[in-house]
Amino acid sequence: MIRRLLEAGPGLLVQGITGRQGQLETRWMLESGVKVAAGVTPGKGGSEVHGVPVFDTVAAAVAATGAQVAMSYAPPQAAADAVAEAAQAGIELIVVSSENIPQHRWLRALEVARAHNCRVIGPNSQGVVVPGVARIGCPGGDEPWQRFAPGSVGIVSRSGGMASELSMLMRTWGLGTSVQMSIGGMPTVGTTLTEGVELVARDPNTRAVVVFGEPSSSQEVDLARAVADGRIEVPIIAMVAGRAGDSLPTALPFGHAPRGADGATVQEKCAALADAGVLVARSTHDVRAHLVEAIPAAVSR
Repeated sequence: MIRRLLEAGPGLLVQGITGRQGQLETRWMLESGVKVAAGVTPGKGGSEVHGVPVFDTVAAAVAATGAQVAMSYAPPQAAADAVAEAAQAGIELIVVSSENIPQHRWLRALEVARAHNCRVIGPNSQGVVVPGVARIGCPGGDEPWQRFAPGSVGIVSRSGGMASELSMLMRTWGLGTSVQMSIGGMPTVGTTLTEGVELVARDPNTRAVVVFGEPSSSQEVDLARAVADGRIEVPIIAMVAGRAGDSLPTALPFGHAPRGADGATVQEKCAALADAGVLVARSTHDVRAHLVEAIPAAVSR
């Protein structure tokens, strides 16, 4: 889905393009060769940002450009409404950068998105990259393509920084990346870890998927169930940060979110993944060793 939309699509739509972050990351995307077809900021229609036309509404931008993919830099109080507006206008995929979105408004926006078959990634996502094709958002900052090389390993991470770090390692190891996805670290995300892995695993270039998990929630346990049920056919290598946090009070904030009383510990997550047949790594050194095991002919020794 992601490769198809980026390869054949008419370009990216940027919500909140006139804000500081929207302007900065739009420039970075344009400099890296991404086609940005339109921007949207209510009340700023008719203006331009870095040569990109700005519209008052997503519906007007879609009508003028045919955009199917959006990157949202809308501020927290407006981010949920921005997602709902994009979905209702026919956007198929939207990545949301903002965090600290009011939870009740975010949940309602996700309901609207699902009703309109719009895939939401985020909030708190650094973006999605298909190396050699395009990116949504700005993983890697202002030097995006130095980190990424096209290849055969998909990356799905709750941490945007670790997603880019792993892509850099894939390039160094001679593997490259098929699709890199930062799903965001908030408790309720539009695309879960399991859904992200399923999406990336379906990319025709993906031969294995590397997953980076964190404390909070039980998304890694859900992923283990999906692997055990046979829903994901490519090899999965998982690294889950935060083992030291298992000895801390349950609801203590750690990383993006507290673990919560009903969340699994890191040890429980790793055990569930290993029982399902996932190759569990304690370090990036282990990640490379497991990739050698999973797709030996592809790894530079």
